[in-house]
Amino acid sequence: MYITERYTLLKTVEYLVNHEQFNLVQIMPNQKEYVLEKTEKGSTHIVTLSQQTFDWARQLERDVQEKTKSIFRQNPVRGRRNYFFHFIYVSDLLPVDHWEPLLKDRQLKNNKRLHSSVYLFSEEYVQEEFNRFLSRMGKESSTLFAEYPTIEEQESYTHYIEQQLLSTYKQQQREIKETFHFGKPRWTFLLIAINVFIFMYMESVGSSTNTKDLIDFGAKYNPAIIEGEWWRIFTSMFLHIGTLHLFMNMMALYFLGEAVERIFGSKRFLFIYLFSGLFGGVASFATNDAIAAGASGAIFGLFGALLFFGVHYKRLFFQTMGSSLFIVIGINLVFGFTIPQIDNGAHLGGLIGGFIASQIVHLPYKKAFIKQFIAFFMYIVIIAGLVLYGVNRAGSLDNPHTFSATAQELIGEGLYNETIELVNDELDRGREEAYLYFYRGVAYFEQKEIDLAEEDFHTAVEIDKDFAEAYFNLAVIHSRLMEEDEALKYAEKAIELQPDNEQFEEFYQKLKI
Repeated sequence: MYITERYTLLKTVEYLVNHEQFNLVQIMPNQKEYVLEKTEKGSTHIVTLSQQTFDWARQLERDVQEKTKSIFRQNPVRGRRNYFFHFIYVSDLLPVDHWEPLLKDRQLKNNKRLHSSVYLFSEEYVQEEFNRFLSRMGKESSTLFAEYPTIEEQESYTHYIEQQLLSTYKQQQREIKETFHFGKPRWTFLLIAINVFIFMYMESVGSSTNTKDLIDFGAKYNPAIIEGEWWRIFTSMFLHIGTLHLFMNMMALYFLGEAVERIFGSKRFLFIYLFSGLFGGVASFATNDAIAAGASGAIFGLFGALLFFGVHYKRLFFQTMGSSLFIVIGINLVFGFTIPQIDNGAHLGGLIGGFIASQIVHLPYKKAFIKQFIAFFMYIVIIAGLVLYGVNRAGSLDNPHTFSATAQELIGEGLYNETIELVNDELDRGREEAYLYFYRGVAYFEQKEIDLAEEDFHTAVEIDKDFAEAYFNLAVIHSRLMEEDEALKYAEKAIELQPDNEQFEEFYQKLKI
């Protein structure tokens, strides 16, 4: 009878929800099909219960296949856990042909971690099939369907539990909707506007690809930061190097920022964005000597915020963004490790900083004061550790990698005046270093200012008597001036300091001819 079928279906759903702690995932519009899920001890059980009758076993098998495909679309298999798919059909009438083989447990896609089972809850077999289902889940047998109440009692119970389940499901749906619409993306659009405005202003008075202009506008420049200009960690978040850099970051900010701001709300979003950007900037300072700029650290912090959301809403996370998010993060990190120009320190720092910042502010309607305090403490400690590491690392460098990278970049771009200005700025800071005079000498040499170049190279070897490259450049200059004896003297000194340098040896042999 229909009422008895309905009672069996809803009684099973109610038992799984209240006694086995299954989550009610979906109720079909006709309320004749329910989907439940539960994860425990490394296994996920997904149960589909349907009030449905089939005349032929082939129809039943086809329906199981369709439901399996639907489950895979909505629940991507992840990790190394086992998945058990249970298909329960409630009907008084069984297929007229051989349906028994369909009840055998099966592996899906030849994968030992994917299992499928079919159960037919007919009046004759319902208790037996229910216990087989419980056994498949590793549970003890039950007498739930040993006796049925009267039809009147079944009808009364069915109406009651139907309303209860529907109310629970609608409440869950409202909570899901509220989760993705807690805030409105105000700060996302304002930050995009700020970044674009700064970029346009910078282009109007200079060039975003000019190293000197980047430093003047507040890019992350380690020598200046060590001298006390810590504000560069913040300002560098709003500078971009070229139109493509700006476009890619703003596109990422648009998509990620809108999602994070809707989930966390505007205040939490701004906190996460700025604090992850600062965390990424400090990580870049500690690990990368090159000049750096861009919102990448803050944007990776938004990735971290979404990962934090996934920790607390696992099912919702993987249904909406999980797999795609991991792929995007993975691609970006691979590019970061393989392409030298990408500041991977800022990316990883931003990702970690975003996750920690999300724990500090937490999700709306969720509080965990002890964890939030611990996260804030961790943030401060890690930032302090990165600052100390970066300062000590920079202070221990006798050969200035940071300045060398900058100067070489400027010289490679043919920006000799900018190189000279950069050196002059450092000399004005009171830094008397051999490499400063060396790079200014190279710039003068490229500008055909031979006398000034020679003077700087002499100053460099006076400060550092083991500066082989400076001796070599002096040899080149004296060779150009047709002063062969002086050229040989400096070339021999360069080879003495670096006997394995093939360039030095080749030039020396040409001088001797």
